[in-house]
Amino acid sequence: MERNEFIKSLGLGVVLVCSGACMQGCGKKNDASPSNNGGNGGNGNNGGGNNGSTVSVDLSSKLQNVGDQTATNGVLFFRVAAGNTTSSFVATESICPHEGGELVWLQSQNLIQCQTHYSEYSTSGSVIQGPQGAAGSTRTLKIYPLTISGNTLTAKVS
Repeated sequence: MERNEFIKSLGLGVVLVCSGACMQGCGKKNDASPSNNGGNGGNGNNGGGNNGSTVSVDLSSKLQNVGDQTATNGVLFFRVAAGNTTSSFVATESICPHEGGELVWLQSQNLIQCQTHYSEYSTSGSVIQGPQGAAGSTRTLKIYPLTISGNTLTAKVS
């Protein structure tokens, strides 16, 4: 085998080995959507919990002021009005359906925004603006029904 043939075959092997590791790094992270694993049952250790098909937040330590938000077990909770009634809160997915970016509530603009490609959604989940500077489109957000029992706000995710 000639030296240039050896170098060509070695280069091809290195490219094949390295491309696998590089492609794995481009993959999606784990799915942060709500799961049915039982969670911590909302025992107050972190202010929230996932119990089967519900996700809960302790209102005595979270979401005390209009504009406050918290994400727990794949659900983004935020307060839109004063008072402890279900209409004072919204619960939606915490991960953007476009490419998995973090969603945040922007109170001053009254919208939910993806922090990756800046898709924007209304509090009812409808798409206001699709992803910027990225291919593809997005879908409406899931808005979860809420109940309040004492100081516990619970979203039914399935």
